Amino acid sequence: MKGKISATVDEPLLEFLDSLPGRTRSEKLERVLARFKQLVDDERLRRQLAGYREGEDERREQDAWERTFDEAMWSE
Repeated sequence: MKGKISATVDEPLLEFLDSLPGRTRSEKLERVLARFKQLVDDERLRRQLAGYREGEDERREQDAWERTFDEAMWSE
């Protein structure tokens, strides 16, 4: 089942979306979000696997870097 959304984005992002292959913006956005989700899922798995090899200090440092990355990625 699919849901409907409405989004307002900056012009450069819209131009990027329009440059992607696909028939509609909805199709293109769905593909981009699916790929992003796949990357996030892969990263989570990598963190879980790395946790088996790392000590507590390494895990805390990795968590701090990931928070920094997430904040930078989602800030304007």
